[in-house]
Amino acid sequence: MVASSRAEAAEELEDVYRRIAGLHRETFQPAQRRVEPPPAPVHEADVLKRQQKEKLEGISFFARARRRAALAQANLDTQQEVEHRRRENARQQLERQRQHDQEWSLLNANDPGTVIGALAAAFEDNDAAAAPLGVSGDEASVLVIVPTLAGMPQKKPDVTPTGRPTIKALPKKEASAWHATAVAGCILVTVREAFAVAPGLRTVRMVAATTPERDAYGNRRPEALVAARFERHRLEGVQWETTESVRILNDVATELQLKQAGAAKTLTPLTLDDEPELRALLNAIDYEELRA
Repeated sequence: MVASSRAEAAEELEDVYRRIAGLHRETFQPAQRRVEPPPAPVHEADVLKRQQKEKLEGISFFARARRRAALAQANLDTQQEVEHRRRENARQQLERQRQHDQEWSLLNANDPGTVIGALAAAFEDNDAAAAPLGVSGDEASVLVIVPTLAGMPQKKPDVTPTGRPTIKALPKKEASAWHATAVAGCILVTVREAFAVAPGLRTVRMVAATTPERDAYGNRRPEALVAARFERHRLEGVQWETTESVRILNDVATELQLKQAGAAKTLTPLTLDDEPELRALLNAIDYEELRA
């Protein structure tokens, strides 16, 4: 039983590390102009049946002349109703298409409200919580919440001298390397999604921060681990499936800011003393909402 539980734990850890290593490989369908379906059809036979039922109500079966007149009126009213409903359906379809085209135009023109709304909607279901901070010209600023080192797995799968699956403590250097892999993966997958969602963007400024815990006074002090700028064209040609996230981050990002400490090269929080705007943005974020 113990050997079985260890084997299961080792298999689960292997899956966790596999997912961490592949975070940046997720792909996204580029945004496209939305095309409204054709107008809803109007079924003339159904309209005629209803009109006839309404017109014949209360008329005796034996009142032949009245029934003929009622049916003739039903036919006339059916044609008028069908024509009216078809015109109205076409008008509504054109109006919806006009709205889609306007939204598409605003998105491509990098209208701040439109781009922020599109990014916020796209980020809603992400494993790594993210939020757009602003749009200026063809550049968006985005925050992504990344795991802390303490929040990473503390053990790794291994095998005993007899070849049986087991788990053991993760050395500090390996833990730091996996943490960097996870942070880079969260950053890159968020950048890829941002460029897919907003086709007018040319650059994305990314800040990766940990969700701060409350101090003794109930305040949160956000810690930024990485800040970087990404240009759309630099993501073209990247060998996503065969290259590790940390390597891609270092090769693709510009204005990359991060700090690594000690022999283990552990990611440590950036000093924001010279970044008042960034510090103000981080302090203004609703971390409870992001956690949810």
